Amino acid sequence: MIINESISISQTPETIWHFWIDVANDVQWRDGIIAAEWTSPPPHETGSTGKHIHKDAGAFDWEVTRFEDGSSFEFIHTAGPLKGSIAFFQVEAETRGSRVNVQMRISGPLIMRLMMVFMGRTMRKGVRGDLQKLKELMEKQ
Repeated sequence: MIINESISISQTPETIWHFWIDVANDVQWRDGIIAAEWTSPPPHETGSTGKHIHKDAGAFDWEVTRFEDGSSFEFIHTAGPLKGSIAFFQVEAETRGSRVNVQMRISGPLIMRLMMVFMGRTMRKGVRGDLQKLKELMEKQ
């Protein structure tokens, strides 16, 4: 399953990027995330690792597979219920701020892929809600 969502935010790409790159901030805008951290030392780049803890689904370990400082990063889940799933985050300048793009390719064990057939709409709605929270946080700054 693929999820593509984007939103315009009245804030500079640099401000959004600096908020994003501190993954501990994910608890402020990503629903269900109760802890997030880099598990490898800085500088963070391709090959860096991290972990998210979800209130219902547990731990998700991940590794950065693509990193363009200041604009985009991609990671693959290396352990947890979404193992093999890929997430891509990008911020780019717009006339009045920034455009934030998120793409997720959900895979994982067969049972997870079957669940996605039924939960796809809910997951898309969740990503849209997360982006709306990010917008509200960024526009308060």
